[in-house]
Amino acid sequence: MQYYLLNLYLGRVAAAILGDALCFAAAAAATWFVLVPPVDPRVYVAGAGVGAFGAFASLYYTGAYGLTVLGSGRRTVKAVLAAMGLVFAASLAGWFAFSPASVVTTALAHTAGLYFPLLFGARFLFRRASALPRFSQRVLIIGNSDLGIAIAEAVRERPNLGNDLVGFLSDEPSSEAGEAAGYPILGRVAEIDQIVSRLGIGRIVVASKSRDEYFPAEELLAAKLRGRRVEAGVSFYERVTGRIYLRDLRSSYLIFSDGFVSRRPLSVVVKRVLDSAVSGIALIAVTPVMALAALAIRLDSKGPIFFAQERVGQDGKTFMVLKFRSMRDRAEAETGPCFTQAQDNRITRVGRFIRKTRIDELPQLWNVFRGEMSLVGPRPERREFMDELNVRYPYFGLRSNLKPGVTGWAQVRHGYVNEMAGFEEKLSFDLYYMKYRSVWMDLLILWKTAKTVVLLHGV
Repeated sequence: MQYYLLNLYLGRVAAAILGDALCFAAAAAATWFVLVPPVDPRVYVAGAGVGAFGAFASLYYTGAYGLTVLGSGRRTVKAVLAAMGLVFAASLAGWFAFSPASVVTTALAHTAGLYFPLLFGARFLFRRASALPRFSQRVLIIGNSDLGIAIAEAVRERPNLGNDLVGFLSDEPSSEAGEAAGYPILGRVAEIDQIVSRLGIGRIVVASKSRDEYFPAEELLAAKLRGRRVEAGVSFYERVTGRIYLRDLRSSYLIFSDGFVSRRPLSVVVKRVLDSAVSGIALIAVTPVMALAALAIRLDSKGPIFFAQERVGQDGKTFMVLKFRSMRDRAEAETGPCFTQAQDNRITRVGRFIRKTRIDELPQLWNVFRGEMSLVGPRPERREFMDELNVRYPYFGLRSNLKPGVTGWAQVRHGYVNEMAGFEEKLSFDLYYMKYRSVWMDLLILWKTAKTVVLLHGV
């Protein structure tokens, strides 16, 4: 997973961050040369460092470094304007806090005024450069199957990943020219040599329905020896989307694929030590927050402060997950077990806030400390739902090979699911985590969770 991020994602994000840093340096230098009266260089550099950190933090938390944002002009403008608003609010706070305003505070305000126009220009050039052939590869899909169409749709939704999809080759001998997922069917697999050479294809993605007499094994081998990249459709789909392709998923794929080894002795010990240490320190650090939350719950509605509910843990063993109560007492007395809806009237006023900020889940740190949960892992589900989910999705039970987590890949990528149909996509993310999980991936998930909390993107 971490190699995928470094190779496919972080290169473009790093380029955007570098461009933003150069813009900030140019704005700070321009402000320095016109600044009157002079400022001690060391003080100015320190102030500029604080300003740069604030600017980058604002851009990050408004989503300006998300790959979908980097590939969209409209989303870029929205994210940068939101970051400008945060910086402007911070500038006003600094202005009044250091009244009369210090020279450094004034300088940072001038720097911000120069920085954001430069940033808009840099992002425009970045998007133009990302579209150049040198920074993209032309992709051809073999097979207009369900997998091939899913790949095409994933590529269209992520234009900033450098995949220029030119179309399909049909793996059906009687196929005629047409379209699939909005891309042209350029011909049949028998014509692969001419089409690859004529269109300058750099990557061939194989999504054939079957590999029988129509499968161009010799042509694909020749293309690979000539420097083209040939990749299985399921692998390409995983790298682009960050999830497993579930439709037609077979046990053989899970058995013979790299990954899906969840209990290496050393990794189990390391993960347990980290869980214990981090949860123990975190419980002490968030005690004031938990005390305020408990007081607010007690004053807002009748009922217990904490809410305990049976969940399914590792190896199917049940445990009692601990949360702050965010609904009225005995909320399921009339309805029975059911999912929480977006505008659920069972949620209290305080409950809505602590769910948005994820404060309601802080008591789960005790479950982590006890070893019933991990900081990162699949979301623990209720026994009442698990029986139906295991029947509906045959591989859903595989999640029980890991300890459930306070947060996880599916949680940060897909969010909360409030209907049975939504668990298919969530399962695809959980299986992806099971395949590629590592310490680095866990750190990435924790980082994304922190962003979710700050932006109030909870349930």
